[in-house]
Amino acid sequence: MKYFVYLFFICACITLNVLSEEDVLSDKIQQLTQWSLKKPIIRLNNEHFKHYVKASSRNYSMFIMFTALSPQRQCSICKQAYDEFQIVAQSYRYSNAFSNSVFFGMVDFDDGSDAFQYLKLNTAPVFIYFPPKMKPKKSDYMDLSRSGFSAEQIIKWIHDRADVEIQIYRPPNYSGFLLVILMITMILGLLYVKRDSFKFLFNHIVWGIFIIGIVCYFISGQTWNLINGPPFMPQNKNNMGLFADDSNMQYIAETYIVQILFFLHFGVSIGVILLNEAPKLKSQTGKRNSFVAAVGIVVVVILFSYLLSIFRSKYQGYPYSFLIK
Repeated sequence: MKYFVYLFFICACITLNVLSEEDVLSDKIQQLTQWSLKKPIIRLNNEHFKHYVKASSRNYSMFIMFTALSPQRQCSICKQAYDEFQIVAQSYRYSNAFSNSVFFGMVDFDDGSDAFQYLKLNTAPVFIYFPPKMKPKKSDYMDLSRSGFSAEQIIKWIHDRADVEIQIYRPPNYSGFLLVILMITMILGLLYVKRDSFKFLFNHIVWGIFIIGIVCYFISGQTWNLINGPPFMPQNKNNMGLFADDSNMQYIAETYIVQILFFLHFGVSIGVILLNEAPKLKSQTGKRNSFVAAVGIVVVVILFSYLLSIFRSKYQGYPYSFLIK
């Protein structure tokens, strides 16, 4: 009977301990979820890190950025890395993958120096994955020297560690576009006020060339860059090409190359204009008309063939070519 009482007492203590631990976990998840709904990145100090991350009673995972955002710390890339991490956390917050099993956090050195000492960190920024009920291993640290800290690379790392699919939603940046519109408006206004001094601007050929140039600039990918903010070049050392492999992706360096190539488009357009204007030229023998028409044909054929060959190199499998392969 005595042993039965002891056994009952031990079982009761274990049950109460399990129930108490479940209540603690439930309170933690509820608090973290509330914070995540307010701000996608949970700011953690020493006490929060010890209670929500360091403690072993944790059935959820966390992706935490360790940084030093204070200007006194002179961390030039910390703000850029935080902005990219913010985009990832914001995208996760409004995606179908959002749940109460994965959370995003940030520990600033000024608020959580003990966390830096606990993990033996002497640099920033650092991204670490904390799996459920486990301490982070070496493989749970994101290698920024290899991949960089762009939002696209962060979501790849997150998918590798926690198998979470996140689609990036970058906030559009219209400042560059509005600046271009303002400059064009000011130029047009100046031309209108001084219209008597700029009679050559009323030439339809001049305006045709100007409009073609503006259109080439915007369709080269500048608007796409302003909205999506891609990296300048591939941040994977194994891929140092200037052109993205995906037809739906374009690096900033690739955009500049496309802008240069659009001068070829510009040349094709000039060739078409020459073909259109050749019959209108006044010439007694007609040699001038023939020469202009011949130049226009040569320009259109050669430049169009070269552009088509470049297009084939970007979009593998494109079946058509003309003169140049």
